[in-house]
Amino acid sequence: MNQSLWTRFLLVSATPVALGFAVSALLTPPDPYTQILTIPVILLVVVPLSYWVVYKRGLPV
Repeated sequence: MNQSLWTRFLLVSATPVALGFAVSALLTPPDPYTQILTIPVILLVVVPLSYWVVYKRGLPV
Protein backbone atom coordinates (compact mmCIF):
# COMPACT_ATOMS: atom_id res chain seq x y z
CA MET A 1 0.00 0.00 0.00
CA ASN A 2 1.54 3.27 -1.12
CA GLN A 3 0.66 6.22 1.11
CA SER A 4 1.40 9.82 0.36
CA LEU A 5 3.70 11.73 2.69
CA TRP A 6 0.78 13.81 3.95
CA THR A 7 -1.14 10.68 4.97
CA ARG A 8 1.92 9.31 6.75
CA PHE A 9 2.41 12.65 8.51
CA LEU A 10 -1.19 12.59 9.76
CA LEU A 11 -0.89 9.01 10.97
CA VAL A 12 2.42 9.67 12.72
CA SER A 13 1.00 12.83 14.34
CA ALA A 14 -2.32 11.40 15.50
CA THR A 15 -0.92 8.77 17.85
CA PRO A 16 1.41 11.00 19.91
CA VAL A 17 -1.23 13.75 20.07
CA ALA A 18 -3.80 11.33 21.48
CA LEU A 19 -1.22 9.95 23.88
CA GLY A 20 -0.26 13.49 24.93
CA PHE A 21 -3.89 14.35 25.63
CA ALA A 22 -4.27 11.24 27.76
CA VAL A 23 -1.09 11.98 29.73
CA SER A 24 -2.04 15.61 30.26
CA ALA A 25 -5.49 14.58 31.48
CA LEU A 26 -3.82 12.35 34.06
CA LEU A 27 -1.21 14.88 35.19
CA THR A 28 -3.25 18.08 35.32
CA PRO A 29 -6.08 18.91 37.71
CA PRO A 30 -9.63 18.21 36.51
CA ASP A 31 -10.00 21.83 35.51
CA PRO A 32 -10.90 22.28 31.81
CA TYR A 33 -8.97 25.57 31.59
CA THR A 34 -5.74 23.97 32.80
CA GLN A 35 -6.16 21.02 30.46
CA ILE A 36 -6.78 23.35 27.51
CA LEU A 37 -3.49 25.10 28.29
CA THR A 38 -1.62 21.85 27.65
CA ILE A 39 -2.84 21.62 24.03
CA PRO A 40 -0.33 24.14 22.59
CA VAL A 41 2.51 22.42 24.43
CA ILE A 42 1.54 19.04 23.02
CA LEU A 43 1.23 20.42 19.50
CA LEU A 44 4.50 22.35 19.71
CA VAL A 45 6.29 19.11 20.56
CA VAL A 46 4.46 16.59 18.37
CA VAL A 47 4.10 18.44 15.07
CA PRO A 48 7.81 19.22 14.54
CA LEU A 49 8.76 15.75 15.72
CA SER A 50 6.31 14.15 13.29
CA TYR A 51 7.58 16.37 10.48
CA TRP A 52 11.13 15.28 11.20
CA VAL A 53 10.19 11.59 11.29
CA VAL A 54 8.23 11.65 8.03
CA TYR A 55 9.96 14.23 5.84
CA LYS A 56 13.56 14.47 7.05
CA ARG A 57 14.35 11.02 8.38
CA GLY A 58 12.05 9.15 6.02
CA LEU A 59 9.53 6.79 7.55
CA PRO A 60 9.98 3.25 6.26
CA VAL A 61 7.00 1.96 4.32
